[in-house]
Amino acid sequence: MVMFKYISEIISHFTAPQRILALLLLLLSIVIVSVGPSYIDAITLNKEEYVEEIKKQKKLNKLFGDEIDTLNAKLIRNQRECTDEILQRERELLDREQEIWDELERLKRVIRDKSNTSQVVVPIQTEPVSDTLIVEGDTIVRVTQSVSAPMIIDDTPEMMLEGIEDIQRHIENDIEKRKDNN
Repeated sequence: MVMFKYISEIISHFTAPQRILALLLLLLSIVIVSVGPSYIDAITLNKEEYVEEIKKQKKLNKLFGDEIDTLNAKLIRNQRECTDEILQRERELLDREQEIWDELERLKRVIRDKSNTSQVVVPIQTEPVSDTLIVEGDTIVRVTQSVSAPMIIDDTPEMMLEGIEDIQRHIENDIEKRKDNN
């Protein structure tokens, strides 16, 4: 009560509007002091609640980490399957190309064998140029001669083989690059 005596002496020196303002400030301070701690306790968590919240967050973090690991594993597996499928298709292409290559090599050998006896040529003109009759005794022999026509050497198999070699090199390089990336 002694405190209120001093407060009343202090307030007696104030004017009426200053007294009202001082009383309002005093009332506000009392409300804050009395209600403040209970309000702060209501909005804050105690140590046990903090520990529980931390445990929940750790569980969620572990759950999300496991989910991320699972999704990463699926992604890697799908990428590997896709790459394996591409490599398998390229191997099939190489096998098919090798079959074509072997067939062309066989054709090339056949053509070369023929060219040893007679060249692989496509005659442009094969019409007879002159007819001659030769009389030998009672027998008449007709001789036909033809002029050598310009010949075109067919090099299509060689060009095809070179083209296939280029394709094969490109595919093999692509396979090597993909193996190096994995």
